[in-house]
Amino acid sequence: MEEAEAKRLREVLSVARVAEYEALCDGQTAAALRLHCWNTEICAAFYGPLQYLEVALRGVLSRELVRLFQRADWWEDAGLHFGAQRKIGEACDLLRRQGLATTPERIENELSFGFWVSLLGPGNNYDQRLWRTALHRAFPGYRGGRRELHRKLDHLRVLRNKIAHHCPVYHRHLHADHQTILECLGYIDIGLATWVNRYSRVPAVLASRP
Repeated sequence: MEEAEAKRLREVLSVARVAEYEALCDGQTAAALRLHCWNTEICAAFYGPLQYLEVALRGVLSRELVRLFQRADWWEDAGLHFGAQRKIGEACDLLRRQGLATTPERIENELSFGFWVSLLGPGNNYDQRLWRTALHRAFPGYRGGRRELHRKLDHLRVLRNKIAHHCPVYHRHLHADHQTILECLGYIDIGLATWVNRYSRVPAVLASRP
C-alpha cells in the first residue's frame, strides 16, 4: 500500500485510532495499517477458541446448578447477587420483546460470558453456596481454588470484550492468552482442549505478525 493511500484510509478509520499504531511504526501510516490489519486477523483467530470456552463454561455450570437446585430455572433458588439477578431480568425482557417464551434454555443463552464468570467470583457468598457445593465439579481437570480459576477466566473475559468491541490487542501477551484458554478448556474437558488447539489459527497468525 502506498503511503498516500494509507493516509486517506486513516481519515476514514479515525486518525486517533490509527495514531496508536503509527506510534509503533515510526509514524509510517502504511506500516501502521498493516499492523492494524494483523490486529483484526488475530482477533478473528481468537474468536473460535473463546467461543468454545464460553459455550462449554455455560453448559457445565448450568448442569451443576440444575443438579444442585433440582430445577431448570436454578437462579430462582441460587441467591444470586443483585447484578446477576438484573442480568436474568434483562434476558427475560429481551425474549419477551422478541415474542419468545422465557424458557430456562433461552434465558441461559442470552446470558453473557461475564455472567457465567461472575458465578465463580465472591458474589453473594458464592464460595460456600455455589463453588463448594456444586461448581467445583464442573472442572474435573482443575485442582486449585475458586479464586485462581476466577482470575484466569476474568482475564479472558477482558480479552473477549476487547475483541468484541474492536479494541487493539496487539500489546497483550497473546501466546499466554491462548494458553490460558486451552488450560481452562482442559479443566472442563481435556479432549475439548486438545481438539480446539488442533484447529486453532492463533499460533499461525501470531507467527505472521508484521
